[in-house]
Amino acid sequence: METDQTDDSETQIDPAVPSHLSVVIPARNEAETIEGVVAHARASGATEVIVVDSRSSDDTAACAAAAGATVVDPDTLNPEHGPTVGKGDALWRALPLTTGDVVAFVDGDLTVFDDLIPRLLAPLRQSSILFSKADIRRLDTSGHRRFGRVSQFTARPMLSQLFPELADITEPLSGQVAARRSVLMSLPFEPDYGLEIGMLLDVVAAHGRSAVAHPDCGRILHGEQTDSDLEDMARVVARTILDRAGLRSGRRDLRPPHHGEVH
Repeated sequence: METDQTDDSETQIDPAVPSHLSVVIPARNEAETIEGVVAHARASGATEVIVVDSRSSDDTAACAAAAGATVVDPDTLNPEHGPTVGKGDALWRALPLTTGDVVAFVDGDLTVFDDLIPRLLAPLRQSSILFSKADIRRLDTSGHRRFGRVSQFTARPMLSQLFPELADITEPLSGQVAARRSVLMSLPFEPDYGLEIGMLLDVVAAHGRSAVAHPDCGRILHGEQTDSDLEDMARVVARTILDRAGLRSGRRDLRPPHHGEVH
């Protein structure tokens, strides 16, 4: 059963959320799609759109800026940590630049067909919801639904055994998330493919399953990854789940929380 907790008649509504929305978009060589993602963010009410451009060799930065985003190079942020090593590291470095009370992370290689960001934000109108992870329908180029292989064959089976309270999360590796900024600032960040599953498990550990929503956010086209990339992703996702389950020692290169204040 999906958890889309948006019934206003039965829950406490916080009308001030989001009073200011920051959308952060990680990107690398996404010139073909980045303008559309930025446009969707702005049309969804974002007052701040930040594109984190990680060493693109195409016109990603120029396209993002032309669409109205602020473009940042993560290698110039927190340089004491050395060059950026992955998506999670890039987002961790960019997070302190945000000023919104709610922050959404949305991938830069998407083609969005439905109201992804508005649907993602809807559960956060409830004061009890701190973190919203999109349940999305990925389409192939023929328009047929395509399930993420690492989610289906690695993440979901492991979660059902080790964290059964999350068995209803159909897209545990979805990179489309929104959360109260204070929550994100209090989390450690996996620097690489462990980011999405690590955030989910850490929020549940700190605040309980009831603080997490998994709303239907419609259809997207998403960039393809190579089999080699998927193998690496599966390995990192499995390691992250085992870490959080206490079945192996935690990694040493986690990016630390920026602060511990949560509202």
